[in-house]
Amino acid sequence: MTGRGDGDGERDRAVTVQIGAVILFGFLIVALSTYQATVVPDQNREVEFLHNQEVQTDMVELSSSITATGRTGDAAPATVKLGTRYPSRAFFVNPPPASGRVQTVDPPDDGTVSLENVDIESSSGGEANDYWDIAANRNKSTRFVVYEPRYNTYRGAPTTRYESGVAFNRFSNGANLTLTDQRVVEDDRVTLVAVSGDLSRSGVSTVSVDPEAVSTVSRRERVSGTLDVTIPTTLNATRWEVLLADEIDDGWVNGTRNAPGGVTIELNDSRTYALGIAAVHVGDGDSPDRSPAYLDVEQRPSEMTAGTTREVVVEVRDGYGNPMSGVEVNGVVDDGPGSLADDEVLTDGDGRAVFEYTARGTEGEETLRFSYNAVDGGGFDASSASDAAFTVEATEGGAGTGDGSASTLYDLQWDEASITAADGVSEDTSTDADILINRSIAGDAIDVTTETTDSATGEPVSGVEVDYASNDSAVGRFTGANGNATTDDDGRADVTVDLPSNGTAKLYAAASGAGDTLTARVVSGDDGGGDGGGDGPSVAFRLDDLSHPQESGVEYVGSYAVSNTNASFQRVEITYQNTDDGSATQTLESTDDRGGLTYTSGYGATDTYTVTVEVIYSGPSGEYVAASRSVTDAADASNPTGNDDLSTATSASLSSSTIEDRSTGGQGPRYRFDYAVSTGDYSQTRLAVVSTGAGGKQTVTRTARSGNNVDLNDPYGYNEPFKLAILVYGPDGAVVDARIASDTADGTDP
Repeated sequence: MTGRGDGDGERDRAVTVQIGAVILFGFLIVALSTYQATVVPDQNREVEFLHNQEVQTDMVELSSSITATGRTGDAAPATVKLGTRYPSRAFFVNPPPASGRVQTVDPPDDGTVSLENVDIESSSGGEANDYWDIAANRNKSTRFVVYEPRYNTYRGAPTTRYESGVAFNRFSNGANLTLTDQRVVEDDRVTLVAVSGDLSRSGVSTVSVDPEAVSTVSRRERVSGTLDVTIPTTLNATRWEVLLADEIDDGWVNGTRNAPGGVTIELNDSRTYALGIAAVHVGDGDSPDRSPAYLDVEQRPSEMTAGTTREVVVEVRDGYGNPMSGVEVNGVVDDGPGSLADDEVLTDGDGRAVFEYTARGTEGEETLRFSYNAVDGGGFDASSASDAAFTVEATEGGAGTGDGSASTLYDLQWDEASITAADGVSEDTSTDADILINRSIAGDAIDVTTETTDSATGEPVSGVEVDYASNDSAVGRFTGANGNATTDDDGRADVTVDLPSNGTAKLYAAASGAGDTLTARVVSGDDGGGDGGGDGPSVAFRLDDLSHPQESGVEYVGSYAVSNTNASFQRVEITYQNTDDGSATQTLESTDDRGGLTYTSGYGATDTYTVTVEVIYSGPSGEYVAASRSVTDAADASNPTGNDDLSTATSASLSSSTIEDRSTGGQGPRYRFDYAVSTGDYSQTRLAVVSTGAGGKQTVTRTARSGNNVDLNDPYGYNEPFKLAILVYGPDGAVVDARIASDTADGTDP
């Protein structure tokens, strides 16, 4: 037997190596097990976390896609990466790939988008209310889009939800984190998007979601009343009040309250809103029915001269209030000899059917009927949504000749003898004008008189209503009660014409087809001659057009500077007059002789506006317009020509700027701004990206004098034309410098 330590060293060393190998292998197993149990899950958790950040971005883009599809009708597909795979590991085990599910779900309590206390103002005769007054028609069903992750290690991952225009994360503890702003109420625009469809996709791969436009907000209804908008949402009223903070501060929203299955937004009953409702379909299933829902009368005469022809415009809208093209509308003149050029007209791309109506040849009333169903027979009901009827009164007489004669029972003419008898008013002997008015003597208003006589006997006629108008309200205008007057026993009617500024204006008088024109030249100066332009205030004006034709939004930034004022100065008024739609007209005012007044409207883009700046003075007989300036412009995002430079010797200026077009087909329009403003009087810089085609609008305001890498991005409008603007404001609110550029959002710098 051989004992230990007998000198056989090779055998002892072999045993030691074997034991060491076993121990080392054990350590390796423990290390691998520890790595598998701790490091691999941590790394996988990071993979899942990064995927969750990515899918949140996907859901934000999907929400933008749904909104853009509803607003423009242009489908904007979005992709959602449902899951993720872990990196390959040679010696370690991965769990199955992390998956996810995106699906549409019903709101709680079968919630619907609903409107209460709504009154349609954009409808002639209130025809649209035949539809909207029915409670069921004010409720529109909608669905939510929800992404739910199925991770193996990231246990606290949120569910990402799209509800009523807002994308947000919901965590397992009930906390919510909003990812987007709300777009239900934006100033005077109320936009609701009803989502339909059965979408259910699960797995690991990336899927495409293609929203389909069912009904697009191509025109909006003007609404008022104690309007309440209820939207389905699992966010509470407090959260929505935070989302609506700007609209609450600006007075567009009074507040919010919880409602069954959602939140009610209370709008300001003293304001008018532009309402648009869109329908968007995602996934499978049947789309909502889109058939004619109501007939709206857009334009109609209530009184016209016998035998003359006028247009009658009716519009067919679907259940969401949007126009429908290609619908046959039937019309008929009932109980009267008048006629329609065509009794069947198809609606055009704007949903409008235009009829030419010729009134009866004699005095009297007749009724016009219109319907997209049968217009004759017992089925017609003027109180139903599909039918409309109204009366037109035909009156005798034709148009006046303009020289005092008319083919009517009356002769109407200006009494120039009495008008020129007033101080400061005389016959104009140096031009083609009829009278010369010296404001330095006559003042800022004069009384004018017309005479109405029987065309057969020449006797005065009493009780005739005479209407007055001017072709240039900046020179002469009839305001308020002075727009019409009734003749007395002597056949005379007296009114006052205001004289805001120097120039030449035609003053019109008309009554029952008779009419006369008086051309007045208004001057200032001791001798009654010259233009008198140097003795009163003068107005410099700049108009920046940031209107958005795609969504019918109008925005004008009117900057002004009044010089040479005196103690009579009261304020400046800027009137934004929509010459195509009087309901969109608004007057803004300021007591400062220099500043800016911004006009916005949710409807009226591409319409023609006359923007008038008036300097209001106060005198012994009351207030009057001491100076004025008018600009005519189409609200299409293009500035009018002739803008004045409002900078002063101490104003800041735009010292440098660059605009980079970073747009891509996948991400849409993306613009990056760099700018620097010099020293001098300054308040803020506004950057704007406004599509003049089928794209969006984004703006941002910065108070810093310089900005780098300021990004303005929009989800839709790639390859569309855009207006790019950098506006520099002085401390008084007037725009003192600017850079304006045009560009196509295609990735090529302007």
